[in-house]
Amino acid sequence: MSGSGFSVEVRGEALSPLGGEIPNTETWVELWLPEEEVARARELEAEVEEGKEKAERIVDCPRCGEGSPGNFELCWNCEEELPASPRPRLRAVS
Repeated sequence: MSGSGFSVEVRGEALSPLGGEIPNTETWVELWLPEEEVARARELEAEVEEGKEKAERIVDCPRCGEGSPGNFELCWNCEEELPASPRPRLRAVS
């Protein structure tokens, strides 16, 4: 988050090795930031979640047919540009 320009403070990182000795909720690392940056941080979080959803989709390459994660711009196999929106995968059902 600091790489994205946030004034972030990390708290509790020294407690993580104590997992199992004390309750797990006490060992969570917390990110603290000023109130005025919370809305922008939530926007960044939404972008990250959207990227995860794209990565879970598979896009078939129009040239070689290999499947690549939906967040790739180029095919991992032949470096062909991938379509922006993946075509739905159809399969026969019996």
